[in-house]
Amino acid sequence: MEKNAAKFVWHYVKIFKWFLLGMLGLLIAGQICRQFVPYYLARLYEAVSGYQDTADAWQNILACIFGAFMLQFLGTAVPNLGFVLGAKVTPRLRTIVIRDVFDYVNRHSIAYFSEEMSGNISNKVQQLQSGVTELIRHCIDSSYAVFYVLIGLVILSSVSLWLTPVFALWALSVAGLGFVLGRKVHDWSKASGTEQSRANGMIVDSLANYSEIKSFANFRFERLNLLKALRLLRNAESREEYGRALVVLVQHAAVVVSFALFMLYAAWLFRGRHLTSTEFIFVNGLFMTMSGTIFSITWVYNNILRIFGRINSALETLAVEPEIKDRPNALKPRFKKASVSFENVDFAYVGKKKLFRGLNLEIKAGEKIGLVGASGSGKSTFIKLIARYFDVNGGAVKINGVDVRDLAQDSLHKNIAAIPQDVCLFNRTLMENIRYGKTGAADEDVVKAAKKAAADEFIKSFPDGYQTKVGERGVVLSGGERQRIAIARAILKNAPILIFDEATSALDSRSEKHIQKSLNNLMKNKTVIAIAHRLSTLREMDRILVFDKGRIVEQGSHAALLRKKGIYYRLYNMQAGGFVGVASGASAPSRAL
Repeated sequence: MEKNAAKFVWHYVKIFKWFLLGMLGLLIAGQICRQFVPYYLARLYEAVSGYQDTADAWQNILACIFGAFMLQFLGTAVPNLGFVLGAKVTPRLRTIVIRDVFDYVNRHSIAYFSEEMSGNISNKVQQLQSGVTELIRHCIDSSYAVFYVLIGLVILSSVSLWLTPVFALWALSVAGLGFVLGRKVHDWSKASGTEQSRANGMIVDSLANYSEIKSFANFRFERLNLLKALRLLRNAESREEYGRALVVLVQHAAVVVSFALFMLYAAWLFRGRHLTSTEFIFVNGLFMTMSGTIFSITWVYNNILRIFGRINSALETLAVEPEIKDRPNALKPRFKKASVSFENVDFAYVGKKKLFRGLNLEIKAGEKIGLVGASGSGKSTFIKLIARYFDVNGGAVKINGVDVRDLAQDSLHKNIAAIPQDVCLFNRTLMENIRYGKTGAADEDVVKAAKKAAADEFIKSFPDGYQTKVGERGVVLSGGERQRIAIARAILKNAPILIFDEATSALDSRSEKHIQKSLNNLMKNKTVIAIAHRLSTLREMDRILVFDKGRIVEQGSHAALLRKKGIYYRLYNMQAGGFVGVASGASAPSRAL
C-alpha cells in the first residue's frame, strides 16, 4: 500500500478514470452554460431600460429571457447528470478502499496489533475511505472551477482587453493568498486527525474492557483519561477551525474590497467609452460570479490540504511495511502428519535481551509434547515461532523439514489448530463460531464437533440453541463454555499440529473429565504441543520440556522427570502439596502445575 497520500489516491482515480472524466466534462459544460447567463441578463436590462412599444423590442426581450432561462436550465441540469454518475461511483469507490485497506492491515504481524489499539486502527480505516472519496470530489470541484475561470477570462478578453489583465492579476493574488494560508491549515488538520484517532481508540479500548473497569470501580479514572484526550482533540480542532476561519475572513475581505475597486475601474472605462452599457453590466455580473468561483477554488484547496492531512495521518499508522511477509512462490502444502524442528534458533523481542540462543529440538510427527516453566521462560514464544507470528533472528524452525519462512502464512496456519487460554469469540452465533474452524462445514459436522467437545448439551440449553449470539468476545458464555467452543472449533479444523495453551484451565473438574476422552481421540495421530499445568494433561504427554530463561533444562516423561528430582520435581511437589510418588510415578491430586 502506498505511503504517499497523493499516490494512494491516484491509484483509485485510475480505476474510475472514465467515470470521473465524464463527471468533470458534464460539470464543465454546465459551468460554461452558466457563464453566458450574465450576458443575456445584461442585454435584457439594456432592452428594458430603452424599451419602446414595438414588436421587435418585445421579441428582443423575450429572446433574452429565453436565452437566460435555457442557459441557466442547462447549467443546472447538465451538472446534475454528473452527480448521477457520482452516485454510482462513490459507493463502489468507498467499498474498494475499505476492502484494500482491510486486506493490507490483515497482513501485519501479531506484534503490530499488540502495539496499536483496535479502535485507532478502525478509525484510520474510516479516515482513508472517507478521505479518498472527499478528496476526489473536491479535486473535481476545483478542476471545473479552474476551467470556469479560464473560460471566463477568454470571454472577458473578447469584451475588454483593459479588464482581462486586471482580473487575472486579482485572481492570482486572491488564490495565492489562500494557498499560503492553507499550508498551515494542512499541518493543523493532520494533528487533529491524530488526536481524533487517539480519542476514538481510548473509547473503543474502554468499551472492550468494560467488565474490568466495572470490577475495579475505575470509571472515574477512565473518564479522566478520556477527558485529557478530548481536551487535546478540542485544542487541535480549535486550531484547525481557527485557521480555516482566518482563511475565509481574509478571502472575503479581499473579494469585497476588490469588487468595489473593480466596479470603479469598470465605471471609469464606461465613462471613457471603452465599455458599452451592456458590456458594463455584463463584466460586473461576470466578476461577481467569477470572484465567488475564485473564492471556492481556494476554499476547496484548503479542504484538499485538510483531507490530505487526515490521509497522511492514517497512512503513517496503516501503511507500514508488514514485519512478516510471504516469500515469492511460497509453498502451500497440506500436511497429513507433521514433525517440528528447531535448528540452532536465536530469537529476541525488539528492544529486549535474546531469549533463545542456539535452541535445537526435534519433535516427531504424532509426538505429544508438554511445556513447563515459569512465566517468561519461553513457552509461549516457542509456540509463536512455530506459527511464525515472529521470525527467528537466526537458525530455522521447520515443519516436515521445510522452513516455515518458505511456507505461505495462510497455508502454515491451516496446518495448525490452536486452543488458547484466553478464547476470543466473534459476536456471532455459536454455529458460526464453531464453523470458523472450517468455514465450509455442514451444520451436522458442526454439531458432531460440538458433541465431541462436550459443548452440545449447554448449547441446547439456550432458547436459540446453535443460533444463540455469544456477544462481544463471547461474554454470554462462561470461561469453560468458551473453551469448549474453541475445542470444538479445533476438532472441526482437523489440523495435523495441535497447540494447547492452558486449553482446559477454565474447565471445572466435571467438564474436564467429560471431554478428556474426546481430547485424547482428537490428539491421535497428531503432533501436540501443550502449555499445560494440570496433571491430567501432563500425564498424557510423551515428553515434557522444562523451560528456564529460554533454555530447555530438562526433558522426559512425567515419571522420568519426577525420578530425576530436578526443577520439574520441585514444581510438581509444590503444586501437589508435597505428595509425590517418586519411585513409582504415582499420581497425585489433579491441581494446577
